[in-house]
Amino acid sequence: MSSNGAVCPRALRGLASCFTISAATLMITAHQSKYINGSFLTVEFNDLAAYWCFIFANFVVSAYSLLLICLPSKSQLWRFAVALDFILTVILIASCSSALTIGMMESEGNPHAFWLPICHIFPFYCFIVFLAIGLSFFGSFIFMIVQLICIQEAFNIILLE
Repeated sequence: MSSNGAVCPRALRGLASCFTISAATLMITAHQSKYINGSFLTVEFNDLAAYWCFIFANFVVSAYSLLLICLPSKSQLWRFAVALDFILTVILIASCSSALTIGMMESEGNPHAFWLPICHIFPFYCFIVFLAIGLSFFGSFIFMIVQLICIQEAFNIILLE
């Protein structure tokens, strides 16, 4: 599996790590306060567990990817790394989906549960949350491209032997 150590997958891993680290950092900074009708209201990312899961998954996947960039290209750990890539990408996409669900609930509300939308009151907070989710989805898309490159190269090695 010599392609895993090639420059292109390593560069793509680095780019995807930048996107996921940026997404997690943006989500951590998502908060806004307003004084409305005589009361001081604050909304923060740490009010919901889905956002904590999102942050944790993004940091874990980016740290794992940055460690793989340092892995020698002739190492036998690449076979394990390719399998672990799939698992971590699924976890990343699942955390993005759960965060997007909560973000849509904050944006649209839920009349059946009497959850009112808050994005018209806190537009900056919602912008940061959706920007972080978008960056994370883009990073997971790049991770999927890296996996396809690694799989394609692995099958080429098998077929050529």
